[in-house]
Parts: sequence; C-alpha cells; structure tokens
Amino acid sequence: MTVVTLDIAVFRRDYPQYDNVADTQLNLMFDIAQTAFDNSEGALEPDLDKRKRLLYLLSAHLCDITFGDTKGKGSGASGAIGRVASASEGSVSVSLDVGQGLPYSQAWYFQSKWGQLFWQLTKPYRMFAYFPGIEVRCS
Repeated sequence: MTVVTLDIAVFRRDYPQYDNVADTQLNLMFDIAQTAFDNSEGALEPDLDKRKRLLYLLSAHLCDITFGDTKGKGSGASGAIGRVASASEGSVSVSLDVGQGLPYSQAWYFQSKWGQLFWQLTKPYRMFAYFPGIEVRCS
C-alpha cells in the first residue's frame, strides 16, 4: 500500500518542540491530519515524500493548537484560539482574531506557523483549472 505512515522518531527529530505530546496523542493527531489531507493511494499528491512533509506539517499544527509546545507556547497551552492581534504588558491584555476577511477554514490554519505553511503549500490542491478539450478525472 502506497501511503505515508507516521514515523514518531522522525517527527520528533523534525519537530522537537512537541516532545510533550505522548506517542498515542501524536498518532491521533496524524490520524486527524489524514482526515483533512488525503493519504490514500488515489491522493492528489502522488509523491510520498511531499505528502509526508505535508501530513507532518499538519500534525505539528494540530499538536500546536491542541497541546502547545514544550515551552508552554502555542494555542493549546493557553486555550486561546486565533492569532494575536494586539498585546499589552501592564495589567496584561491580549486581543485575538481569526483573521478578518479570511475564510474560516483558512483562519483555522493560520493559528500556527505550521498551519500557515501547510495552507500555502497546499494552494495548488485548492485551485480549479479548466482545460478545454482535455478530460480530467478526479478520484
């Protein structure tokens, strides 16, 4: 079967800031990532190395917004959802937004740098191309 599998040692090498995430939780994040980005034999991205990078990026995004990182940073650590729009220091004040004018799905990805990178790298999969006279089959 030609699908990407999670190699926890490789993921931890590439994303050491999520060593606070247990293996079972990491497996769950990878399973969720596969729900959002097709990892089947008929996936839009046939190159397994590229697909692996994308799935790992999405898994890192999920770890960040769910658990935060080992330094207590990330949405998961604070429970806050959205990007920091403004911050103060005296009497502590933080304002969050999900990106005005952004489609909700894009705003969700923009909660972490990994999600933003995933969004940018997967742009070709969200674009429609029309080629007159050419039959295109999508699975």
